[in-house]
Amino acid sequence: MIKKHLEKSFEINLEKENNERDNSILLEYYLIEDVITGFDELDGKTAYGIEIVKKPVGKNDETATVKNLSCCREKVIKILELLSRNTVTPVGMPYILDDMLGV
Repeated sequence: MIKKHLEKSFEINLEKENNERDNSILLEYYLIEDVITGFDELDGKTAYGIEIVKKPVGKNDETATVKNLSCCREKVIKILELLSRNTVTPVGMPYILDDMLGV
């Protein structure tokens, strides 16, 4: 059973060229927790991943999830914090993780 824990959430206000507020975007960063099955040496262990949700006002949500990134919770939290500090969106997450980890 997958568990999601909201770790970071913040709102970004986008401005038009004439300094009027256009839209705001809510970014949410989740720690994903799941039990591994089907792999002999890892069977029953907990694996952690990341989910980023982008919620623009008046538009459909965007979501990107990477499951089973690592069995080390602290490592995944550090990656999640780095992604949130740099306001990585769902579209950019796979590219950033590829650069960071070769995933």
